[in-house]
Amino acid sequence: MASEAGIRTLVKKAKGGRDPDAFGQLYDEYVDQIFRYIYYKVGNFTEAQDLTGQTFLKAFENLDSYELRDVAFSSWLYRIAHNLVVDYFRRESKRENVPMEEQPPAASTRGNPVETVMADMESERLYGAMQKLTHNQREVLVLKFIDNLSNGQVAEIMGISVGAVKSTQKRGLLSLNRILGNSSGPDYAESS
Repeated sequence: MASEAGIRTLVKKAKGGRDPDAFGQLYDEYVDQIFRYIYYKVGNFTEAQDLTGQTFLKAFENLDSYELRDVAFSSWLYRIAHNLVVDYFRRESKRENVPMEEQPPAASTRGNPVETVMADMESERLYGAMQKLTHNQREVLVLKFIDNLSNGQVAEIMGISVGAVKSTQKRGLLSLNRILGNSSGPDYAESS
């Protein structure tokens, strides 16, 4: 992952369309994180791909209005993705449709086939359990443990305090352990 200074340099180059390759590098840097975030929110692979594309299109179209000093670029992208997901759910709530069951993306396609199948089964089990959490709990856990963001970054993206992130994370992990039937498990509640 590029340093914050490297990201700032790419943003400066990409602004005003001066260096089209710079935005491509920003895309490459963040596309997987943004996709995972959206996927765990909407639960539909195809919709997540579409919303990820829309996120980067909006970022590209509005890059000149992004201020380097206000918010980290990654937080700005997550905020765009968050807003698109909210819009997606508003639209979906007005449509009557029968959801198709989709499997979460495979955990791994390399190595031992037995390990790959086991990892996929565990990923599917975790995804199902995550869907039973509250919206905020799911969002905090995805940002913290799937995208590996700090409490400060999560707070910035969600527009809440760091304390609220910590308490939501703790409640989410306790609920997840209960849902998965783990009487004892790793304690991630105090990680930063």
